[in-house]
Amino acid sequence: MVSIRLPLAAAGTAALLALCPTVHASPATARTACDQALAAADRAEHDYQALKKELRRITADGGHPDASQRQALADAEAKTVSTASQAQRVCGP
Repeated sequence: MVSIRLPLAAAGTAALLALCPTVHASPATARTACDQALAAADRAEHDYQALKKELRRITADGGHPDASQRQALADAEAKTVSTASQAQRVCGP
């Protein structure tokens, strides 16, 4: 009687590898994805800080940021959080 455990284990392993693309991705590909995610997070943080600085300058000059400028700042902050979270997922802990 032939055991079917080994073929079932091999099939299970193949299915797991097919479902998990990062397992069989080359280290160079994973590093590139991490670098791209970190670059996106850095750009988002830079954009947020630049917009925040601009709104502070407007306020310091006696002006008041309008609703669209405040919304743009909130959107930039959300993008900063989102891209940082994505970078953490891609790059690992």
